[in-house]
Amino acid sequence: MKKNTPALTTTHKDLRLNGPDGVSCYWHDLHKEEQIFSTSPLGGGSVMIWASFGWGGKSSICFVDGRMNEKGYREVLKKHLIDIDSCMDGSDWIFQQDNAPIHRAKVNLAWFKSKKINVLLWPS
Repeated sequence: MKKNTPALTTTHKDLRLNGPDGVSCYWHDLHKEEQIFSTSPLGGGSVMIWASFGWGGKSSICFVDGRMNEKGYREVLKKHLIDIDSCMDGSDWIFQQDNAPIHRAKVNLAWFKSKKINVLLWPS
């Protein structure tokens, strides 16, 4: 692989529907009555989105149902990652992902190898 090989990376975000992640306090004016603008009687919820982007383009955004597992991750890659190859102008590129267990699962690494997709190795 060449020294300046373009990289393609992915990102995912779990968006909470009942407020920002990790926020457990808020500000209100003590001189006025507190107002509640929305409630979550059923506990709110969340939605996960996944996308990839690189020097030559980007994938479509994928909305993920439920928790992602090894098989679900591979299905997302099959539907959304393969199309990005044409956007990378046919040049050599390397796929970058973090060390999440579903990313480094043997079955998914074997899938990358079968599709001739170079994966950037991350230190443990």
